[in-house]
Amino acid sequence: MKQKLKDFWSKNKSTLFITFIISIILAIVYYNVTSKKENIDIISYNEYMTLVKEHKVDTVYYNQSNEWMTITLFNDTTKNMTVEERTKYNGYTTADKRKVYYPGGDNFRKTLLEYNVNLVRISEETSILNTIMQVTTIFFPIFIILLMIPMIRSMGMSVNKRDILQKSNVKFDDIIGHDEILDDIKFITELIKDPSIGEEIGAKIPKGILLSGDPGCGKTLIAKAIAGEAGVPFLYQNASGFIDRFVGVGAKRVRELFKLAKANAPCVIFIDEIDAIGMDREKNKGTSENDQTIDALLQEMDGFNDRSHIFIIAATNRPDILDPALTRSGRFDRQIVVSKPRNWQVRKDLFDHYLEKFKIADNINTENLAKQVTGFTGADIATICNEASIIAVMQEKSSIDRDCIEEAIDKKIFKGNRSKKEHYFEDKKIVAYHESGHAVMSYLLGEPIARASIQSTVSGVGGVVFNEDKDSVFQTKTDFENRVLVCYAGRASEEIKFDSITTGASNDITQATMVMMQYIEHYGFDKDFGLLDISVLSQEHLVNSKELTTKLSKMSNELYDKCLNLLKEHYDLVEKLATKLLDVETLSGEEIKKLFNGV
Repeated sequence: MKQKLKDFWSKNKSTLFITFIISIILAIVYYNVTSKKENIDIISYNEYMTLVKEHKVDTVYYNQSNEWMTITLFNDTTKNMTVEERTKYNGYTTADKRKVYYPGGDNFRKTLLEYNVNLVRISEETSILNTIMQVTTIFFPIFIILLMIPMIRSMGMSVNKRDILQKSNVKFDDIIGHDEILDDIKFITELIKDPSIGEEIGAKIPKGILLSGDPGCGKTLIAKAIAGEAGVPFLYQNASGFIDRFVGVGAKRVRELFKLAKANAPCVIFIDEIDAIGMDREKNKGTSENDQTIDALLQEMDGFNDRSHIFIIAATNRPDILDPALTRSGRFDRQIVVSKPRNWQVRKDLFDHYLEKFKIADNINTENLAKQVTGFTGADIATICNEASIIAVMQEKSSIDRDCIEEAIDKKIFKGNRSKKEHYFEDKKIVAYHESGHAVMSYLLGEPIARASIQSTVSGVGGVVFNEDKDSVFQTKTDFENRVLVCYAGRASEEIKFDSITTGASNDITQATMVMMQYIEHYGFDKDFGLLDISVLSQEHLVNSKELTTKLSKMSNELYDKCLNLLKEHYDLVEKLATKLLDVETLSGEEIKKLFNGV
């Protein structure tokens, strides 16, 4: 029995403690409600006796443990009542009541009986509540302190070995689209497995690698693959986990992390989001806790040599804000940028990889899907595939089809579900001709199309045209001009078809303006301004903003006129595509090409 009680306490002590605290709080609330005092006038004992002798006092309420007693006076209603009727009466107001000092003793009761005043003794319940509240007042702070002790201890806790010390099963074969990076780090992995390699000619294993790049590009996956291929323990720590409100705790956790690494060497330490503690101390005046933490990290990195069998990898989305002391040679010897997939072939491989675990329909073309998601990371594509599976379940489909994935893509890009509301036909017609203008202009300029759609979303987007990637990483002057022409084609199509324009081109105008600003400011494509970075001159107030605005306005008008004339010459293609989109709502790039070629 004793053991059972002990087990019950160990399993439920947190629940019991919380229940106890809640009970005390409820007792306090109950007491405050039940003991809420009325604003009753206090009178002297002499005044009280005068009222008694004038037969104005109806009832006296008292308790021997209370200092004060309450009296009620006759009013117009009670003065003609019998004693029994007055006992049942509950209509006394604050104006009918007075408070007076309780004298105690037998004479007090004899006087009241002499003048026919009712005498009522109040229950001891109030006194019991007072006692409870007094005890609670003493012990409640003690229980709060007991509750805070484990919280305070946890703030200064050491690193959690079970969460940090891991084993990685990730291999280089699991990484898609980073072949150049893998070639760079494969030999480092061999050095981790066998540090003696290169000793004859004095080659040293780098102390650490700094991986930088956008979120979701695969930095953590690469770090795990290095540990997995080397077959060594993987110690994961998010840099924000070092920081604490108590000065010195962060530095202590850093030292314990490296102590754990030395005990498990050879191993890989991976510090994610290192910018949380590694910001440039000259530019960002942080707290002494931040400074002590980064100082401890620098000391630990300097405290072991290249043959200590500990390899450090750090990741950040903001390499530009890191402290130079952290990124100098001898600490993070090698810095590698992990970029988003630059060509659709890599994104196709990612779609093939993530769709393997799902049941998919025959109409899925991962090549076409990959061309729709320019700028997406591997994590984005994984999210899209999972979202597509959820959409398929919600729509009671037996497998993921093309429409499910395209809806997931739209949901990711436009941050909203497809709208189920049936739009007015005229609105849908405007959207169809607007998006057809974008698509036809892309076709005429040789810009590959991945998909055109007029399916609206709840975020307000009425339709979209997805263009494919360019094979080259370089952009020409013509490329920039073509991008502006494609942006303006939606507005131009509305003007040609409806002899009117709508607000639907506002986002297109914003994009076109940004392209033209880059055209003039950064890339020196404008002859009048020459090969100058106008943004640098603008910072020094050496460029007249009015002159720049005039140049942009002129360029905008010239390109819009060119767009309008080119679209008028081929408006039969716009009519053909808009009619088809009004019927089927979405078309792939291949289907659009067949439509234009009459196939």
